[in-house]
Amino acid sequence: MKYLVRGFGVLMFLTVLLGMTACDGETPGDVDVSLLAVVDTTSRSARSESDEASRNITPSSYKIALTYFALERDDGTIVPLINETEPIVYDFSGHVISPPLLLGTKKIPTGTYTGYEMRFTYLEMDLMASFNVPTWSTDTSHVLVTGTHDGSGNIVHQNATLRQYFNASGKFHKRDMVVDIGTTDSEWAWMRRELEDSDGNRKFFLTTETHPAVGCIDLFDDVAFWGSSDNYDDPDVKITIRSGETTGGLDATMDVLTISATASILLTVNIADSFNFYENLLDTTYGQNQDLDFGPTTGGVSTTYYGDKGFHPKMPAFHLKKR
Repeated sequence: MKYLVRGFGVLMFLTVLLGMTACDGETPGDVDVSLLAVVDTTSRSARSESDEASRNITPSSYKIALTYFALERDDGTIVPLINETEPIVYDFSGHVISPPLLLGTKKIPTGTYTGYEMRFTYLEMDLMASFNVPTWSTDTSHVLVTGTHDGSGNIVHQNATLRQYFNASGKFHKRDMVVDIGTTDSEWAWMRRELEDSDGNRKFFLTTETHPAVGCIDLFDDVAFWGSSDNYDDPDVKITIRSGETTGGLDATMDVLTISATASILLTVNIADSFNFYENLLDTTYGQNQDLDFGPTTGGVSTTYYGDKGFHPKMPAFHLKKR
């Protein structure tokens, strides 16, 4: 009889414990959660007009090479939904608002989730652009240059595919911005900030061979976001984006999620106005067209800009909520 009483006591204790969990609005155990995503192009900012106008433009297509996405529970538990060594490239083209793109499905513990963190290798986007060099440059016959000028030498803007690296991968460093040069097999080129006519080795604008030691067009300068420049080429030093952070122009927010049963979570990525540059309106050749023009500077003190300047891709706005 005493064993029966003791067993009954244990049963009562478990019943009370489960009842306490239920009072917190959570069902014990793991449940299936699907992570879905869409792109939003609702404008986030207006263009300004001045002698050096800040221009914000929206990509026509958008891809994210994602390696990691995790939810954070209110008790600090980190629950990964995506955790890959090699990036999975998610193409958001055609997923503007709906239909959503399935990023992944996983069983996770029930509970209240208050944050998330993510890592991606690069963002890839299509933008209308031109590529311009001085007549003495070795790249005057490059397909990107000839393809964005007509027979009279006038600028013609065409679609260009750019990659912006947020984590190092192979020969690409953090902060790299490279362009697809349009060959049969995609080949990505760095663009150099400045050319010099005095040295034949410094006349090239585009290169696919080796990473320029210094002076390539890159992403925004923010030491607090990127960390030490010594780590730009180190794949083991990761940039992780966390909800609530604003460093580096981040806009990563979420609704508090209480997961007690099978659910879908929707990540909205707002890419509107997500590429910024400064246009020199005093330059009638490479300015005043309100379009994106890539090109180096020359001349040292008497600087000539063969295009726009101050290229600053802006972080998309990420927002997570229960669907």
